Amino acid sequence: MSSTALAFLILCLSPALGVLVPQHYCDNHFRYARDYDGSPFIGIFTAPKTKSASLNLMYNWQATFEIQGIHKLFVSPLVTYPSKEEAAANIMNGEPAQVWVRFINVTTELPKLTSLILNGVQLCHSAPYGLPKTRATVKHHMFIAQKQRGIVPTTEGSPPFYGERTK
Repeated sequence: MSSTALAFLILCLSPALGVLVPQHYCDNHFRYARDYDGSPFIGIFTAPKTKSASLNLMYNWQATFEIQGIHKLFVSPLVTYPSKEEAAANIMNGEPAQVWVRFINVTTELPKLTSLILNGVQLCHSAPYGLPKTRATVKHHMFIAQKQRGIVPTTEGSPPFYGERTK
């Protein structure tokens, strides 16, 4: 491999190599991933599988992230994954519900998931960072209703709430 090609490869990989992925103790319900275009990192949440016979399903998601130091915006609102329509079809086919979040302005370490709550039940919890840190909580509501003529997905997200910026 030529030195030019090697330098180009290192330049392309350097952003990916420099981002630390924190331990979150939620492997059954959360994973870090790259967006489809390979750019920023995202986090994908997966609900536990249910065998509900109900035609109306509700999912109230709440995730709390922390990042070391004092930061402004570092996490987007939660969004239905992969899309409202695909998620509704997946759920009606017995697959678990999923939502995702995009990590913004992250250059050295991904935000750490410290809490995941679904429908009032805490699915996982990790120890918080020490000070200084910034904490953000994101929420998302999904309601899936099956009507005679098909599936009607409804979702509602809220912007991140930054509850703690402590020195």
